[in-house]
Amino acid sequence: MAHTDPLSIRQLEVFVTLVDQGSFTQAARHMGLSQSTVSGHIADLEKRLGVRLVGRERSGVTPTGAGEILLRPARDALRAERNARMAAAELTGLLRGTLALGGSTIPAVYLIPPLLATFHEQHEGITVNLLTGDSTEVVEMVRAGDVDVAVTGVKPRARGLRVERVGGDELVLIAAPGSPLALERVVEMADVLQQPMVLREEGSGTRHAMLESLGMKHNERELNAICHVGSTEAVKAAVRAGLGISFVSNLAVEDEVRAEALTVVPVKGMSTRRDFWMVARDEDDISPAGSAFWEVALGT
Repeated sequence: MAHTDPLSIRQLEVFVTLVDQGSFTQAARHMGLSQSTVSGHIADLEKRLGVRLVGRERSGVTPTGAGEILLRPARDALRAERNARMAAAELTGLLRGTLALGGSTIPAVYLIPPLLATFHEQHEGITVNLLTGDSTEVVEMVRAGDVDVAVTGVKPRARGLRVERVGGDELVLIAAPGSPLALERVVEMADVLQQPMVLREEGSGTRHAMLESLGMKHNERELNAICHVGSTEAVKAAVRAGLGISFVSNLAVEDEVRAEALTVVPVKGMSTRRDFWMVARDEDDISPAGSAFWEVALGT
């Protein structure tokens, strides 16, 4: 029989961590607890709710159907508790706590660091945890409540999100120095489509912007895609090795172009400007630290 007393925030935190980490051992290590303590919290939570929340398999721990149902409100409760603590600290004029920040590949490296420097000057008491991923992953982090604010290369269309432009860059075509395409002063679109191409993975904002600029949106069948890689650094390395050409942010290749390790090749008639977007959940659901970072980012 389920209990009607309020649930323990600590037990919800253990449950969410267990699901995220995938095992009792990893969850205990992540939280600095003993494995028996983690097991005790889960057993008590299951007893209080009257349902089994996790399945224990050789491959690890997975949430049951009931566990899946509890996971979202558990995350919401933990975020609300964190926001309440930070709001209380803000009332005293000593804003302290943690800012969970998300960033897709290019913004995380080239846009967010200077914003964080300004943010830290104004809010020294805030510790920042920066989580990175491709644009799709980062937007999902916001929707799931894993981060307070994120900066991404693709404008999300989902409801319930606040979205503001916060910067931009330009995609440039890169080739290995000495390759036939690198020797051209400007190339036609038809020439680009015939070349072996190194592409980012699905979900990447750079990939999305590149296909859109090529007039293909999500369809790459017209390209001679030779490989897919999971980072901008991997793209640059593949192009330097002569595997093919690719499009990357101009911010990401300044050093290589200066050192003549890569060549930027202009493409005739191609518009390659794109925007970066700051994303958060609805205004009522954003933490004080998230609101403070939002204001700093839009004010710089």
